[in-house]
Amino acid sequence: MDDGIRISETELLYDPLFAKKPDVEMKGKNNTVFKILFIIIIAIFVGISLYFSFSSISSDVYTYKENETGYTLNQFVGKENNLTLHIDYVRDEAGSVDRSKPVTVVRKFSMSCNEYVRFIFIGKDVAELEPHCFYYTKNLMAVIVDPGNPDYVSVDGVLYSKDMTEIILHPMKNHQYRAALAAGLSAPDDEEGAKVFLKEFKEKYGDETTDDEEEFEKQFSKFCFYEIPDSVVRIADSCFSDCEPLTHVKIPSSVKEIGSLAFFKCKGFETIYIPDGVRSIGSDGFSYCEKVSYIYVPGSVKSIGHHAFWGDLGCEKIYLGVKDEDSLETGEHWLPKRNPRSLKDVEAVYGQERRAD
Repeated sequence: MDDGIRISETELLYDPLFAKKPDVEMKGKNNTVFKILFIIIIAIFVGISLYFSFSSISSDVYTYKENETGYTLNQFVGKENNLTLHIDYVRDEAGSVDRSKPVTVVRKFSMSCNEYVRFIFIGKDVAELEPHCFYYTKNLMAVIVDPGNPDYVSVDGVLYSKDMTEIILHPMKNHQYRAALAAGLSAPDDEEGAKVFLKEFKEKYGDETTDDEEEFEKQFSKFCFYEIPDSVVRIADSCFSDCEPLTHVKIPSSVKEIGSLAFFKCKGFETIYIPDGVRSIGSDGFSYCEKVSYIYVPGSVKSIGHHAFWGDLGCEKIYLGVKDEDSLETGEHWLPKRNPRSLKDVEAVYGQERRAD
């Protein structure tokens, strides 16, 4: 049955990691060409993925490159026995340390999609963490920073700039770590401490790889909430990305900027509270928060990146404080095009006030 509703192929192909979705309409012969090109592109990506999958088997655990101040960690290929990552000095595959070669930079996506690391220890010389450098480290519980580092600090395993004006990373399993600390487990400060922590954690809570996942997660429900300190003015790119167990993050009025992918796939959120004072929301800032039923964007926000609310399928309207669309700079498809549950367009409603809680 044709009800007149169309969803373009390009909308279905959108992936935020490609940063920008093409806005192209294909008809007739052009559509056929598009399909052929799409198949070729997919084949190329599959080939590249297979190549890197096989090549990574024989690659070193650590890959470094010398820079002006020391060394850059270019890539970390974690294996099943690599539960900790030390970013301090150049290390070989056996873990031997060369203290004459300090690591000062961590490259973006240097360890993305790692599924083994539980703790990251950052040394005193690390001065630059490029955006998304720890992207989708799915079992990471905590980042622990050397107290002598002048640029970064960690609080209960959450990574901040030293002056606490930027929250950089809330690890995907940090709610478990905070629950364990509250229960009396000691925060590790080295390799041996991490082993002790993980042993005691397993004895107390069980093993999420073998136990019922839903029952395992229920033990941490009280910690599926995070309150950002009032000192923070920026939420970094990918900061809370894929933190699906979180049900709410309290954003203080001090925050001015929300980075790209900052709350990407926070699927536990039912509402998104953006406080007055926020000026910009990055691309994919809140995309794929699928349970969200109410979104209010205050009038202080003057810039919204592309696909900022893409896939927020629980709402049919997004309410904004600015008086009209001309008062706001937006990237393409910042607003979801379609709500599949109701088969209606998601509507932007301007000149609104925040509803009372």
